[in-house]
Amino acid sequence: MARIPYPDPKSLSDSDREFLEILPQLNISRMLAGSPSTFKPLIRLFNSYLNEGVLDAELREIIILRVGHLRNSKYEVDNHQRAARVIGMSQERIDALEPGNDLAMFTDEERLVIQFVDEVLRDGGASKATFEAVAEFMNTAELLELTVVIGVYTMISQICATFEIEGEAIPI
Repeated sequence: MARIPYPDPKSLSDSDREFLEILPQLNISRMLAGSPSTFKPLIRLFNSYLNEGVLDAELREIIILRVGHLRNSKYEVDNHQRAARVIGMSQERIDALEPGNDLAMFTDEERLVIQFVDEVLRDGGASKATFEAVAEFMNTAELLELTVVIGVYTMISQICATFEIEGEAIPI
């Protein structure tokens, strides 16, 4: 059970209540609705790379799952393992993203992206060598989106941990 109650939709402004109603009923969205100043901007940010992003969908899920594992976010890992399966990612690749597992099934480029994620979370930023290696195959928009996705899922993981947001009773 979450540390604080999810906001009652009746207590939201009409605009926020209508916005929440059109979203998939994820507990993270329900909790974020309790912050009128950040609710819509954050959801729009999430949707920007999920629906209009420049990164390949599978690469995006690799990034999100790696962040979820490194931040011990069961909520994000569970939801994005489902998302990864929906887009056709193999269970073996999904499982391999847990730290300590063999990454041999990933391409050289994917392994560099995973290293980039690991360094950003461990060191606060990618090393010069890793950044330059990833910049060999990613353009500016992709590099920025990669870093934004890492940051956003770090934030989401922190919100989920802080408020003890539980998984949905019925997976979305």
